[in-house]
Amino acid sequence: MSDDDGASGGDTTGERRVAGRYRLLERVGGAVWRALDERTGREVAVRQPPLPSTAPSLVGSSVAAEERERVAHRLLHEARAAARVEHPSAVAVHDVVAEAGPGGEGGGPPWIVTEWVPGESLRDRLARGPLDVEEAARVGLAVLGALRAAHAIGIVHRDVRPANVLLAPSGRVALAGFGFEVPARGGEFEAPERGAGRGGGPASDLWSLGALLRAAVAPGDAGPLEPLLGRLLAPEPERRPGAEEAAAELAAVAGERVPEPAVVAGETVTEPAAVVGETASEPAAAMATEAVAEPAAVVRETVPEPAPERRRPAGVAALLEALGWAKG
Repeated sequence: MSDDDGASGGDTTGERRVAGRYRLLERVGGAVWRALDERTGREVAVRQPPLPSTAPSLVGSSVAAEERERVAHRLLHEARAAARVEHPSAVAVHDVVAEAGPGGEGGGPPWIVTEWVPGESLRDRLARGPLDVEEAARVGLAVLGALRAAHAIGIVHRDVRPANVLLAPSGRVALAGFGFEVPARGGEFEAPERGAGRGGGPASDLWSLGALLRAAVAPGDAGPLEPLLGRLLAPEPERRPGAEEAAAELAAVAGERVPEPAVVAGETVTEPAAVVGETASEPAAAMATEAVAEPAAVVRETVPEPAPERRRPAGVAALLEALGWAKG
């Protein structure tokens, strides 16, 4: 587990509690901790995304304070939205705890509590060598299922990369990173339109999925995946295949059944809802790699406690870290 781009600073592991119930056990990388929910007795992952850094001339100014509060508000909004993503291959958001700002009324970054998934990230797995084509297709199909569930309720992931794909010993594949505002930053897993600062939608996530699958197989050995990868990686979003078509092709290569379409409130979803926090006119703000400050008073908890049986296969306890912005 790692989170190369997270916060640094003093570690109060074992002594610190978030919201009076999440006891931090181990910092697993950057701003991510393995923690114990003392109310339920289960292990969870806890993360506090850092707010953007400000220019030295603005530190302490009202402009800097307003910008940080604006980004904190959007982070909280996106974290709450992410808690609605329901899919076996999406890491579940259990709780969102808002941190009080300087005036005690909010404005600080939220703490996001997710399930803890034991195992390793796809990035760690690929460090030992590529996947065979069928296994890569199976992983891609699971990731695509999580993305389809998110897109159906208007959420774009924006950070699909090997470090955010978790591989549990049970065989479960889980996509982490929902609920985090990710800046356009370039890199091999970011769609061209996002790298150009034009924002992005579901098609951008599909491009990133194509890049992830390309990285997962041996160079020049994508086999039956090659035609799909070529279309997923098309520079123009409108030329990329839709999620349903991509799912059918991945299922054929993996030798698995095509998953059922996403269903929201009992109705089949054919078009995604309006995308949360993803417009060309308002790109995501850049995140700082700074220390996570001691939280002030908790303002509110926004996500109700889920039922213990919530869509987890037997033996899977919760999240593997990989929620950071580290390059996959």
